[in-house]
Amino acid sequence: MTTEETITKPEIQNERDKILRFAQEKFFVEGFYKISMDEIAKSLGMSKSTLYRNFDSKLDLVSEAVRKLVSGTKLKIESTITDDTNAVEKFVSIIKILTATITKFTDKWMSDLQHHAPHIWQEVDATRKKLMYDNISKIIRQGQNEELIIKYPPEIIITIITGGMRAIVNPQFLIATSFSYNEAVHHAFRILLNGILTDKGKTILRNLNLQQ
Repeated sequence: MTTEETITKPEIQNERDKILRFAQEKFFVEGFYKISMDEIAKSLGMSKSTLYRNFDSKLDLVSEAVRKLVSGTKLKIESTITDDTNAVEKFVSIIKILTATITKFTDKWMSDLQHHAPHIWQEVDATRKKLMYDNISKIIRQGQNEELIIKYPPEIIITIITGGMRAIVNPQFLIATSFSYNEAVHHAFRILLNGILTDKGKTILRNLNLQQ
């Protein structure tokens, strides 16, 4: 029996988690295109064969690092949707979750993703679109029942919000403008929310002191 065969599943999972955490910290800040698997293995104090035992390629590692972040964000959003608060508070909580997620990314990461792994961005974009559509639709209907959101057709509100956010939190838009991710999200949500909230809803929003 070889040494590799004696490695237990928990050990392999711990290995994999360690690599993913490092990849997220490294790639999201410095980008990934110019970072080699050799560098990653050396930084982690492990052999390259160990690295390749867990991930087939650097792009595989990039993809898994993104999926792990998206999965964590999804859990937080779904937890927010089911908590016992009004629709405006839920919107603000989601803004904070999204801001905390996208502020992990630098322009270098976004540029590398756009130019060297567009298929990964497209996958993330599709997942995010579905996540936002499914969950925001629930908030819209709750807010209309609470008389915090104007009773425009929910399908139109949802499409405007998800489409607007998809366009704003996009590598091409963010790279081409001077906005930080934080600013882009807050401005977009403030504009969108003020367009759909009732006076009662706007009062709650002001009291929550959402960043200007």
